[in-house]
Amino acid sequence: MIEITGEGREIIAGKRSIRTIVRATVVIGPGAELISLRIEPLALIISKDDRQSAISIDGEPADVESLLDMIS
Repeated sequence: MIEITGEGREIIAGKRSIRTIVRATVVIGPGAELISLRIEPLALIISKDDRQSAISIDGEPADVESLLDMIS
């Protein structure tokens, strides 16, 4: 099983930028066959001007710095 946390597609809404943070879990079977792929949203990072804020989607606490560290 391989688990990766990364950034999904950025959404631009007026002067705001919305970035999705997702976790992908991959299970590879014999012969490098893909058995399972699961992508789950974790949080949103919303940016406007010089401000950023985070909104949790999975119910876990979310702050911008820790989310950015997860995807670096």
